[in-house]
Amino acid sequence: MPSYKLTYFGFQGGRGDSIRLALHHGGIPFTDERITHEQLGKIKDSLPFGQVPVLTINDKTVVPQEGAILRYIGRLTGAYPDDKDKALNQDVLLGFGDDLYAVVPLFFQDHPGKDVVKKTTIEERIPKLFDCLEKHLASRGTTYCDGNDLSVADFKLFAALTLFKTGMLQGLSTDIIDNYPHIAKLYQAIEKHEKVASWLQKNKAK
Repeated sequence: MPSYKLTYFGFQGGRGDSIRLALHHGGIPFTDERITHEQLGKIKDSLPFGQVPVLTINDKTVVPQEGAILRYIGRLTGAYPDDKDKALNQDVLLGFGDDLYAVVPLFFQDHPGKDVVKKTTIEERIPKLFDCLEKHLASRGTTYCDGNDLSVADFKLFAALTLFKTGMLQGLSTDIIDNYPHIAKLYQAIEKHEKVASWLQKNKAK
């Protein structure tokens, strides 16, 4: 069996968390290498795109980009569908997860207008994103993103939504998802899944 090593930061809700969940859910053993920003600086030039997460396969092939890694793992484990229509829905939600992550840097900018940008992000941009996701999930009417089984889209959204709940984004309510019934229902369903719960329990102190 191939060997896998995931390299990413250790904080909750990062882009590496979706991959960790996908690997654990799929029963694929892997080395969970958690690095600091200082350590990234030392290895950055050796990485394909100079960033993490990366998945190293057999100590040889280094794969960048969260979405590519998730699809790869999903194809190995059945968490990414062969059916084109179902795969399309997965891709839509994987892309939406990127939209959620795109607002995160706006909380950490340092320029004269940063407070205005942050206020607009909290009061306008994030609610619009959550409204869109709420409507999409309501239209699907399924337990998880794509039916009754967990998929890579679930792992992606769960990780992103977890980041919104951590308190890292100062000024944003940590219970924001409670205002969106379908988002909250999805999050809770994923969180309570046996394999997800076991991973969270094992790693809550990391």
